[in-house]
Amino acid sequence: MKTQKLLKNFGLLLMVIVFAIPAADSQAQNRRSRNDCSQISNLTVEQNKQLNDLRADHLKVMDALRAERRAAVSDSDRANVREKMQTELSKHTNAVSAVLTTEQREQYLQNKNSNAQSFAKKGRRGRACGNGCGQGRRGRGGQGRGNR
Repeated sequence: MKTQKLLKNFGLLLMVIVFAIPAADSQAQNRRSRNDCSQISNLTVEQNKQLNDLRADHLKVMDALRAERRAAVSDSDRANVREKMQTELSKHTNAVSAVLTTEQREQYLQNKNSNAQSFAKKGRRGRACGNGCGQGRRGRGGQGRGNR
C-alpha cells in the first residue's frame, strides 16, 4: 500500500518536472538570446557563417568588458569601460553591415531598433518607471518618519 502511494507520488512529481522544465526554459529569454540577424531574409550560407563568427567574437569581447566593468571600483573606471563597450558595439554593427546587402542591412537595422525599443519599454526590473514608483517605507513614500 505504501509502495503504491510512493510510486504514485513519484510519478506525479516526474510529470510536473517533465512539463515544467520546457515551460521555464522558453520563458528564460534574455537580451543575449535575441539575435538581430535571425530574421533577415535571403542570407547565404557564407553570410550565415560570417555573422555567426562575428556574433561569437562580439559576445566574448562584451563578456570580458562586462567583467571589467563589474570589477571597476570608481565611477570614472566604469564610465571608461562603458565607452569601450559602446565602441565595440558600433564596431560590431559596422562589421555586420559590411557582410549584408543593402536590403538585408535595412532589415538588420530595423530588427536592431525594434529589439532595443521593446527592451527599453519593459525595463530591466519589470517596472519601467524609475525611482519613486513604489511606496516603500510602509506606504509613506520614503519621505522621513512618522505619519503625515
